[in-house]
Amino acid sequence: MPSSPSAYSDHPENLALRALGFFGTGRRAELDRYLESSGLDGEVRTPPVRREVLSAVLDFLVANEAALILFAHAIDLPPEAAYEARRKLH
Repeated sequence: MPSSPSAYSDHPENLALRALGFFGTGRRAELDRYLESSGLDGEVRTPPVRREVLSAVLDFLVANEAALILFAHAIDLPPEAAYEARRKLH
């Protein structure tokens, strides 16, 4: 079932949380290294996940085109949705 772009444009945190879950399934080491370099290591494991962490997850996603394409395909949204969510969270 395709995802609704408006569900993510109105609530960019939802897209960031989906990305966080996506990375937990196979690319977590990459994300953990990125968060560690951002000074946010460990914060994704402590709910609630802060807005700064969600923003960093989207930063990582848009900086890694291969991951972005895989993620966009997995949730059936255009890659541009991640850029828009990132813009709204910053």
